[in-house]
Amino acid sequence: MDRNEAVTKPTLETIFERVNMISDAVGNLRSEVALLRDGLGALRNEFGVLRDEFGVLRDEFGVLRTEFGVLRDEFGELRTEFHLFREQVGIRLDRIESMTNQTRAEMLTLRADFHESRA
Repeated sequence: MDRNEAVTKPTLETIFERVNMISDAVGNLRSEVALLRDGLGALRNEFGVLRDEFGVLRDEFGVLRTEFGVLRDEFGELRTEFHLFREQVGIRLDRIESMTNQTRAEMLTLRADFHESRA
């Protein structure tokens, strides 16, 4: 055996082994990159779905905000009408009380006249 050949042969085998290992590692990296690319595509699709759903929710929230504004306006109108009704009821109760007092006074006068006529 030639001394140069003995040193060179294991070195070439080592280099080929390392090249094969690097080739395997590159293949593994390519597989992982493909998986990551697929995962990224799936995430993009899910993000698109979420974005669409968020748009729908935003539109529904706008509708709810509009409806809430209408309800707030209607409640304000009802509150105003209630205050007017309460004032009218108060005025009518005052009139009833006034008429009751007048009737009572007239009844007291009639009663006094009746007692006076009996005496």
